[in-house]
Amino acid sequence: MPEPTLDERFLEFRRSVDREIAAARHQAIAEIARVFARMRSAGSEAEWSAAVSDAEAKFAADPEALSMLAALASLTTPADAGLRAKEASAQRFAKVKIAEIQLYQAPAVKSGRSSHDLYGALRPHIDAAREAFRERYLSNGSPVADYLHSEFLRALANDDPTLLGPDYPGPLA
Repeated sequence: MPEPTLDERFLEFRRSVDREIAAARHQAIAEIARVFARMRSAGSEAEWSAAVSDAEAKFAADPEALSMLAALASLTTPADAGLRAKEASAQRFAKVKIAEIQLYQAPAVKSGRSSHDLYGALRPHIDAAREAFRERYLSNGSPVADYLHSEFLRALANDDPTLLGPDYPGPLA
């Protein structure tokens, strides 16, 4: 077999270098993705700060990566984590309140569904749940979705708004 020409050897060398560069890029992107995931999943400001500090140390020699990480960090600030936690808490609160009504007021739920007036049959319990939800999640300036109304509709009214009744006040504003 003839010996490869200089051009062929150079071409093979170039391909080898290109493969190494591609592997290094892939590894860097994977590492940035891991760092970003850690920032996003931080449950507290301390965890988030530790994730950002670790990322800065890991990419200290690469100004472009640091710039990109700074942009990613701004998308994952603890305020976002706090809002996500508040949303999750509001969802849990709504599910628990509706489950309590279904458990402790089962005859009234059944009666309200059959008469297409759940609100009329459960007014004190629905009003108390609405007031508690309003005080806990809507009165402090960072609004959350009205998960309570969504649960009334989904779990009590089986996704049929007519079952809530004519006097039901609707979603909390």
